[in-house]
Amino acid sequence: MLMKTRYLILILFLISRVSYSQAIRQQKMDLPDGSKLIYQTINNELNGIYSIEKDGVTVLRGNYVSGKRVGNWYIFNNDKSIYARYNYDAHKLLSLDAKMLSLATVNVRSGNDDINSKASVSFPLISLAQYFSLVTKLAESIVPLNDIYKLEKDQVTITAKVDDKGSAEYFVYYQIKGKDQKYKLKVDKDPFFIDWVVSSYEGKAYPSEFIIKTKLVPPIQQTNHRRINWL
Repeated sequence: MLMKTRYLILILFLISRVSYSQAIRQQKMDLPDGSKLIYQTINNELNGIYSIEKDGVTVLRGNYVSGKRVGNWYIFNNDKSIYARYNYDAHKLLSLDAKMLSLATVNVRSGNDDINSKASVSFPLISLAQYFSLVTKLAESIVPLNDIYKLEKDQVTITAKVDDKGSAEYFVYYQIKGKDQKYKLKVDKDPFFIDWVVSSYEGKAYPSEFIIKTKLVPPIQQTNHRRINWL
């Protein structure tokens, strides 16, 4: 009887191990800027390592537990130096390559000029190099080709409107023959999304705009070329 009980326990243990291993999946997703998202799920929920690689360099690395970001997340520049380190358990920024933020303009929208001038700036929790590349590629996929051919360098601005909860909407702005043009970008696509550190002052969060200037490049004219589909 004892031997049968041991065999039963062993069988149940092996079944549970097999079922668990079958539930764990490592998956990959191509992003519009040519980078690759690599992530793990357990029963279709994000669990484990979550990273983005581009040109052989890891540009973002962190961990999920039960669908939530936990612990330290590391963001790297293209030269492998650390751009930022953020701890999700403490909801605290641990380090930041602040000089990179000079590439963007941040407008705090508190409704109070004094707070706007003193508040911390918002910024995305991905490298600025990848942010530029990603939103530019998405803009190139949605702006009409006839407009892209007419645009010159730095005529295009891409604005992320970030609310006080960290949710963002993205817009492309430019002018053609003096007429303002505006297109909304779809940037987040599950399981990829850009998390934001919001603008704040004296412990209170405020909405803001994160603005970059960029140049749109028309695609190489090839019969088999297809514009990005990120819908």
